Amino acid sequence: MNEEKEKIISFASQKFIREGFYKTTMDEIASEMRISKKTIYKNFSSKEELVKFVAKNFFDDNVSKIDEVLKIQCNAVEKLVRLFEAVGNIIVKINDKMLSDIHHYAPEHWKEIDDFRTRKMSSFLTGIINQGQKEGYFLKLRPEILIAVFIASIRSVVNPEFTINNRFTMIEALRGSIEILMNGIMTDKGKKIFKKLNYGAKI
Repeated sequence: MNEEKEKIISFASQKFIREGFYKTTMDEIASEMRISKKTIYKNFSSKEELVKFVAKNFFDDNVSKIDEVLKIQCNAVEKLVRLFEAVGNIIVKINDKMLSDIHHYAPEHWKEIDDFRTRKMSSFLTGIINQGQKEGYFLKLRPEILIAVFIASIRSVVNPEFTINNRFTMIEALRGSIEILMNGIMTDKGKKIFKKLNYGAKI
């Protein structure tokens, strides 16, 4: 990727995350960057293609940050909390308008994001749940079922349509979901660790 293209993606990322993309025009981006619209179209065939690059760049960058979090040596309860804190920090960066715009006006991109987060969450959760069961912090339930319940809950609740209809923010939806899910899978031993971490105050 050339430097010019990277600069456009970087600028558009910040603007879309703050304001959404549906009402943002290529003219506005060109004007604010002090470049010609022709320069943008030399690198991106349409605003839709730019949105796709922005979304991919954002999630690739933040998944690498989550990978780093999961390399930290700690018990499974703390690791799962760290994972959700990292996800929460990602959500905080995004204006709900941005996610709503993608959900409503670029459904093909939303499907890619949804598929991507489902695959990554499944990968992240598998290792943590197996670790937690060995440590005695999580109930001895089938990991596949636990992972499916986690992912289904997050997909349903941390979702623009749900949050807008129920007047939640994404972070409120995530916090509520995780507290319910965590308390549902932990042993008494795990709940003691969870309580000490003061999860609700961290995210």
